[in-house]
Amino acid sequence: MDRRRLWLVWFVALLEGMLAFAQGTTPPKPIYTPDPAYSVAARRDRVQGIVVVQLNLDADGIPHDMKVVRSLRPDLDDKAIQAVGKWRFHPAMKDGKPIAVSIKVEVLFRLYSN
Repeated sequence: MDRRRLWLVWFVALLEGMLAFAQGTTPPKPIYTPDPAYSVAARRDRVQGIVVVQLNLDADGIPHDMKVVRSLRPDLDDKAIQAVGKWRFHPAMKDGKPIAVSIKVEVLFRLYSN
């Protein structure tokens, strides 16, 4: 299983657990999650890690009001916010209707060698 698929499985499982208390509620599901860009300095320094971003997800599956709640370094925090702003989700549902929710997502910065 590739890295992205593992991450999505973990992400969905986390969301399902967070929303399990709300009867009749299903979590949002990511449908478009482009990888973040690396800054030149972070690539040069070979920095890897995770930035955690909290966001409000509207009933259309579009993220808003993003903020970093676990930082890696300022340049990668900015790249994480830019990437998450492009993500899209199937919205959370309650009683068959889309709802807005607040969630946290992890943005992975990892360098791969050939």
